[in-house]
Amino acid sequence: MKRFKNILLVTGGDNWQQISLKRSLELALHNQADLTLVHALQLPDDMPLASDPAYDLVRNGLMEACREELLALVAELPGTIRISTRVLEGHVFPDVVREVLRHDHDLLIKCAEENRGIAARIFGSSDMHLLRKCPCPVWIMKEREERGYKRIVAAVDTEHGAGEGQTTDLNRQILEIASSLALSEFAELHIVHAWQAWGEGLLNTPRFRFAGNGEVARWVEEQKRAEADKVARLGKELKAILGGETMEYIQPVMRNIKGEAQEVIPAYVNEVDADLIVMGTVARTGIPGFIMGNTAESILSAIDCSVLAVKPRGFVSPVTITGG
Repeated sequence: MKRFKNILLVTGGDNWQQISLKRSLELALHNQADLTLVHALQLPDDMPLASDPAYDLVRNGLMEACREELLALVAELPGTIRISTRVLEGHVFPDVVREVLRHDHDLLIKCAEENRGIAARIFGSSDMHLLRKCPCPVWIMKEREERGYKRIVAAVDTEHGAGEGQTTDLNRQILEIASSLALSEFAELHIVHAWQAWGEGLLNTPRFRFAGNGEVARWVEEQKRAEADKVARLGKELKAILGGETMEYIQPVMRNIKGEAQEVIPAYVNEVDADLIVMGTVARTGIPGFIMGNTAESILSAIDCSVLAVKPRGFVSPVTITGG
């Protein structure tokens, strides 16, 4: 499945050539896509320093050194892939998002910022900004990427908040991307949906004594069946996209898990030792400026694998080309 055509790779970090560059090259080759390597050179924000006569000399020297380094690297890469390079003068965020907007990139790849100690699993500040505000899918790769992919989890959401059409389309994007990667990686595909029985907690309170255990159990079971039907329909939709033979080859594991998504999805990801989770990150509330839902934030803070975050079509980034 040819999915991505214009990939942007953010360079930097100790092992980015072994992790994100290697993966980007494979993906560009598989998709016959263009690949751009971009380096964000952060210069001092100290204005008095910027007025020093030597500032421009040092700045220009650093920019040129970065350009030469990228060009030398590209010269050693396979000539079968169209690769370009660019050095940005500024921060990874928001300047990389502006680069995505200017050149219409359809995938952003970056190594996770290096965190040490107890918060090692938490994504860094720039990573979180990109996950929240970049309009195209964002793939943040952890160090375990080097071992290749064995299990990919696609986290879908069948709730209707921002509109059924938007939710369905986002799920379709998640499934298309996850299944395409599972095929190319010969990896297991796990499709996971978390659900809760609406009103179950209230029905178990004293004010609803008339609702006996049997009634509550029946109510929960009915909702379980309804949620299972929704996931089954997603499976049929995926089969229609891939074709019967391909679906039979992948044989995705379909899991409909009862519980809070921010609890059961990370637990499942850890249980199966997933290498990548593909998920949506935009809140369904529709509140302006509410870029990522609390559920997505909680899931990202509780997993220790790479993440590929997808936003609904039509998502508008708060970052603009000219500023913001």
